[in-house]
Amino acid sequence: MPVSGPITASSLTPLGLQACSQILDQALAGRFEAAQGQLTELALCSRLGVSRTPVRMALQYLHGVGVLAHEPRRGWRLVAGRAQLQKARRALPQDEALALYYGLLRDRTSGLLASKVTEHEIRQHYQARASVVREVLMRLLQDGILRGRSGLRWEFAETMDADNERESYRFRIVIECAALAEPGFQVDKRRLEASRQRQQALIAHATRRSWLEFFDANAEVHELLASASGNRYYLRAVQEQNRLRRISDLSDYPLVDVEALQRSCREHLAVLDAVAAGELGRAAGILRAHLERASDLLEQRVAGTLEPARPLAPRAS
Repeated sequence: MPVSGPITASSLTPLGLQACSQILDQALAGRFEAAQGQLTELALCSRLGVSRTPVRMALQYLHGVGVLAHEPRRGWRLVAGRAQLQKARRALPQDEALALYYGLLRDRTSGLLASKVTEHEIRQHYQARASVVREVLMRLLQDGILRGRSGLRWEFAETMDADNERESYRFRIVIECAALAEPGFQVDKRRLEASRQRQQALIAHATRRSWLEFFDANAEVHELLASASGNRYYLRAVQEQNRLRRISDLSDYPLVDVEALQRSCREHLAVLDAVAAGELGRAAGILRAHLERASDLLEQRVAGTLEPARPLAPRAS
């Protein structure tokens, strides 16, 4: 049965909002076509990796806006067309914590935010609630963007300049392709399929506020491949590179358009498909070309020949 009481976009909890976004993204990517649009609460909990409460909230909200219909004893059925799905996705509010997370990264990259800052300064400057500031700081610390706290001040980790980024790409080409050649390489098929679905959803849905989702999904692919190598040192190296890139990639924020991001996702899909087929040599070749293309984009940016595009999201890969 639907949960009782009306659910509005503004009343969605962070997890409920996340569940709504994921359901809409997967619907846009056609992930429910095999089930003929039929959705069950239990299946969605498993698919999204969240508990029943946020899933119920998301289902009730999507029912209220006409995306889903409830069928007694059968669950939920997708009734919205693509245009309505896109409209519902655009109507979702941006999570307050996510907005602050992005704002801090953006301002740190541009130099508007000092390398050391207090919680009080953040609350005052961004007009943010104390609970949200603490939540974001904990996530930044977990993501390795903050080094830690000295007294009252939080300190940001280092960022990468152009020379660092060049070295990073050369390093990644060597280790990430080598990881695919490890004798113990064995990919988790469930994780691989989940990554494929996430990439497909991003191809189907791209907006300016999707930038962090793009970064996390793309970083996930590279870490999945390193993890499958069975060599912990490859995985640690890739995780460290992703941590360093999280801040520096924002410098390209106005310079990358939807097509570039979609191309990056398609390249990731090509790598994943080759891995799934057991063609690891071909996968390594696609991965190398993918990283070399990203390195070429860096050189265009440094040379000033990468023209600003429609505002969207961070550099691919």
